[in-house]
Amino acid sequence: YQRRVHGNGERLGSYEGHQGAVWDLDVNFTSTLLATAGADQCVKIWDVLTGECLATIPHETPVRAVAFSHGDSMLLSVTDKSYQKKPAILIWNLPGNTPKAIKESRTAYNPWFTYVVPEKITCALWGPTNDTIYFSSEDGSVVILDVGQKQEIAFSQAHAKEVKRFCFSKDYTTLLTASLDQSGKLFDAATLKVLKTYETDKPCNDCAISPVTNHVLLGGGQDAQSVTNITHKQNKFETRFFHKIFCEELASVTGHFGPVNALAFSPDGSGFTTGGEDGFVRLHRFDEDYFKNKD
Repeated sequence: YQRRVHGNGERLGSYEGHQGAVWDLDVNFTSTLLATAGADQCVKIWDVLTGECLATIPHETPVRAVAFSHGDSMLLSVTDKSYQKKPAILIWNLPGNTPKAIKESRTAYNPWFTYVVPEKITCALWGPTNDTIYFSSEDGSVVILDVGQKQEIAFSQAHAKEVKRFCFSKDYTTLLTASLDQSGKLFDAATLKVLKTYETDKPCNDCAISPVTNHVLLGGGQDAQSVTNITHKQNKFETRFFHKIFCEELASVTGHFGPVNALAFSPDGSGFTTGGEDGFVRLHRFDEDYFKNKD
């Protein structure tokens, strides 16, 4: 299940209904709908406010990723390789963009778009105008898929190992990756040309680009199977700040006792959030001095 959390960290409620691990989630633009991707071979759509499950969309294999389109008229989902079926990206039309419309709809959910790939997809996001879908794979590649033409229009094999996650800048001109090859890379979002590389000494699990400063975040650490006999200091479960242009590591923030698996800046850039293997979500707020030295 997932938890709604107040700004002070207080737990407000849960979304209960999946019968297996939840691997991804996305909230729509108006923060009224939540979509979740489950290992139980289904996507669920929830009422954010009440926690009610409004719709369940069954899939043939476990679902790795999910994302609302811009405008919330469509939903993409990504399935894993399983039961002799290859990984795939699917697009679904939604009957509306409000909890009432989703709950009252009697229309069966059927994907109008399916794109099959050979490699496991680790992350998928809509491009800036819903005409494209960007996705990363376990082979270290990043791809731009043209939805209308149903073909790949850009491809980059910039990483030596799996790309765990990626994110866009606020204006969608660049995207940042986090890879198990211990690096993050900044790409031109139109061409997938590598612009910058940020080197670390531990596998990277997630990344984030500040909406207001020239800073990027990378987080990760050795996975749980590799850390049994290593001290907390050696593990370096930090969130690392890099200068976006000069690629210098500026600072690191500790606190987690396991790998950092999720990162996000607040929309106004006033803070960031980290989610760790230790089961904690940590909310960080920047002080005034941070913004005085933001460049």
